[in-house]
Amino acid sequence: MPSDEEIETEVILDIPSTNDDAADEKKVQRRRQKIKSEEKHEADFWRQAMNSEVGRRSIWKLLIQSNTFEQRFACGPNGFPQTEATWFQAGEQSFGLRFYHMLARNDRILLLKMHDENDPYYQTNLKTRDNP
Repeated sequence: MPSDEEIETEVILDIPSTNDDAADEKKVQRRRQKIKSEEKHEADFWRQAMNSEVGRRSIWKLLIQSNTFEQRFACGPNGFPQTEATWFQAGEQSFGLRFYHMLARNDRILLLKMHDENDPYYQTNLKTRDNP
């Protein structure tokens, strides 16, 4: 499993720019600072969304609609597997998992709060320190 630094490095490498000059150390440092600043702003955005009940409910719906927590295998009316549809749904699930893991890295407490409020499994087994 890649570390957070490796993930950040992958993000930096995934954003090529025709104006980058790898030989100019000042430009490289500015580019890295800009990327870190953008990542911080994005993390703050998702944290703000997760801080509200409406935001957590909306994000939960997005995760459910992308089949994040289930694997689907499509079949036609005669029961024969539909590989294209199965791969399409796997792509949706992959997006959902990447999004979910980004939220988990950003703020796990709010992620668990989202589960407590929206996930039926967590609601039926909800235990707190005050109510064991």
